[in-house]
Amino acid sequence: MSSPLATALIDYLGALLLFTMIVILGSSQLYRTIYAVAAQSAFLAAAAAVLAIATRNLDLWVIAGITIVVKAVLLPWLLIGVVRRIGVKREIEPVVPTLLTLAIAAGTVVLSFQLAASLGAVRQTVTGNALPVGVALTLLGVLVMASRKTALAQMVGLFACENGIFFTAIAVSQGMPLIIEIGVLLDVVLGALVMGIFVLRVRSSVDADIADLSRLRA
Repeated sequence: MSSPLATALIDYLGALLLFTMIVILGSSQLYRTIYAVAAQSAFLAAAAAVLAIATRNLDLWVIAGITIVVKAVLLPWLLIGVVRRIGVKREIEPVVPTLLTLAIAAGTVVLSFQLAASLGAVRQTVTGNALPVGVALTLLGVLVMASRKTALAQMVGLFACENGIFFTAIAVSQGMPLIIEIGVLLDVVLGALVMGIFVLRVRSSVDADIADLSRLRA
């Protein structure tokens, strides 16, 4: 695969990744945010596959496969199972109004591209705009965690944040070392399992609200 084609595909997938973040931030339905982060992980795996073809890095093929299985299938399936188990009916309650959240998100994306433009020597030819997109995804994942009250919605933000870190690693190094990516994935899976168990134990009929957890201190 030629470098210009790989760059164009990475940029296109980066645009889709940012679109999934807009869906997550603007959605009031928990199921929709889970499906969006699953699609985001699939796009991330596709980006890793494109880079694997362009650079002939076999480790990236393994990472792409692990990303599909773990982050695009296993973790969303786990979250959906928890949502069904606790019987979530109501919509997500944002801490920050949705319109303000989207405005902050737009500003974050613009700022990320401006910061990346000032690091011209760091940006890699084959990965195009992956660096500013990865930084934006990471920051927007933090924004999701900060603007949502429910533990499950914050878990979606954590997954999105990890996807952003991975995409940033692709931009800077054209491939994260396999052992590091596996270690990060294991940490995310473990965190999801612990959070799922925690949510089920705290609330058995409705979604866990972080604001309500402060009452446990009493």
